[in-house]
Amino acid sequence: MDKLFFIAIIISPFLLFATWVMTAKVNSFKKLFIAHTILFILYIVFVLYYSKLITGHDEYGLGQIGLAITFIVIHIIIGF
Repeated sequence: MDKLFFIAIIISPFLLFATWVMTAKVNSFKKLFIAHTILFILYIVFVLYYSKLITGHDEYGLGQIGLAITFIVIHIIIGF
């Protein structure tokens, strides 16, 4: 399971780039970009303010970092 997650982290920038290349010539690219940017901001706001609900006590903030990375990677993979 750990290897699968690390592979997802490694390939996510390539998937993101491929998605941008495939949708760059679409007429609604601006709308897609704005929607994904808003969703990214919502992820970060959730992680900053509400991640304690999921991770519990997180003295060093590593749970928040992991949760933020997980949200972003899952979003890229589902979006692709």
